[in-house]
Order: sequence, then structure tokens, then C-alpha cells
Amino acid sequence: EMSAIRYPKFVDPTEIDEVMFTEEQIRTRVKELAAEVSEAYKSAEKPVVLIGTLKGATPFFADLAREVDVDCVWEFMSFSSYGMGTQSSGAVQCVLDLKMDISGRDVLIVEDILDTGNTLQYMIKNLQARSPNSVKTIVFTHKHEMTKPGVVADFVGFKVPNKFLVGYGLDYAQKYRGLPFIGVLAPWVYSKLDSRLDGCVAKGYPADKDGLPMH
Repeated sequence: EMSAIRYPKFVDPTEIDEVMFTEEQIRTRVKELAAEVSEAYKSAEKPVVLIGTLKGATPFFADLAREVDVDCVWEFMSFSSYGMGTQSSGAVQCVLDLKMDISGRDVLIVEDILDTGNTLQYMIKNLQARSPNSVKTIVFTHKHEMTKPGVVADFVGFKVPNKFLVGYGLDYAQKYRGLPFIGVLAPWVYSKLDSRLDGCVAKGYPADKDGLPMH
């Protein structure tokens, strides 16, 4: 029920149209996912390489990493996408790379959201070129209607509609990442945007530090 929703002081409750997943639902689902991951890697010979994608995956990464029963090492990568129009060009650049050699290792990519799949597709290809034993993907939310054919995640927290989600790492112009729940951003918040946005952010694409979309 709504009375149980905790709104931090930095957000006005009217900025959130609806709460999609509560803190409790998130916690429960992370535990379930961690059990699936632990089962999948129970016979791994070396610690699994967990790769978090900055910045959005950070809360999910931290929660998941503390729930899995298999030994893991932590790594992080960051990517930016080119193209400011309404359509993503699909071009992706790695701006933070791994600090370790992953050859012969089992790798699990940890993502907060799977939307078009451009970044994930690029990331998988990039990592597979380094001769790992395996590359799998876990995403907490999947905007399945937006994902291009052929891009799939091995573990999915929640399938979500194509709405503008914020919280639990998901941002709009760097705001709302720290919300303990995942909610739908009210359209009035992003309706008075810079014309350069071309409606991109309204489609749920993440924004960079200036509030411009990265996809």
C-alpha cells in the first residue's frame, strides 16, 4: 500500500506517477535471482567475474553480490552511446575498461536495465573477444518491447512496460538514482525539456550529466 512507500526528502511524491516495484519487492526478487545465479555457477572452478555497468547498475550490483553463494570478484565497466537524435545510432564506446584478464573465466554482466540492447550487444561482443570461459547477463529490468531481436539476458528480474522508470539506480538527468523503489516518472517532469532532447528522454532513454540522452 502507498503508505509504506518511503520518499526521500529530495523528491516530491508528485514527481512519481506510480510505484512499480517497492523496496520489499526489489529485495525479494534480488534474493530469488541470487539463488538462480548461485545454482548456475555452483561448479565454477574460479571465482565468477561480476561486471557492473556504471552508474545505474550500482545498487543492484551491490545487493546481488551480497546475496550470491558463489565466490566472485568485482569489476566495473562504463559505456557511452553516440547520437543525440531520437534514434540511437547504435554506436557504443567503452569509457571504463576492466582491470583484469578474463581469459578462461566465467563472466556475469550485471545491468540495471535492458532497453534497445545496443550497449549490451556491444559489451558481450567486446568481452567474448577476450576468450572467457562463458559470458552471461543478468538485468534487473527488461523493457522487452524496445529490445532489438537477438539480444537476450540469461537472468531477468522484471519485464517492464516502455515507461520512463527511475529509482534503484535508474536516473533522469542524474536525479532519482537513490530512490529505494522503482517508479514511473511523471511526464510533467520532463515535458519542458531542452529541444535537443527530441523526445528521447520521454521514451525512457537514460540521460547524461547535462540531461541529454545517451542512447
